[in-house]
Amino acid sequence: MAEEEITGMYELLDALEEALNASDPRKREELAKTIDTYHEDFPEDFHWAIGAQSPVLLHHLMIAIDVACRPSTESKPRSVIRLVDRKPEGNA
Repeated sequence: MAEEEITGMYELLDALEEALNASDPRKREELAKTIDTYHEDFPEDFHWAIGAQSPVLLHHLMIAIDVACRPSTESKPRSVIRLVDRKPEGNA
């Protein structure tokens, strides 16, 4: 039985890098300038965002990439996954 290939984080990052490399150089330059300006305006946030504990930025980044790379008719709504249990009800 052949092993099923998995698409993981590194495949996603490689695809993103390839898409950005293939895009309009002026738009890439503008994106780089925007990243630099964000770093200048919010250095603590920027350094936190590129660190290991950056779930909020990653959440927004993933949604923006997903929506931007497909026609609106093919956009896939994603459900919210709760990572924290709700408060117990009753006398628990």
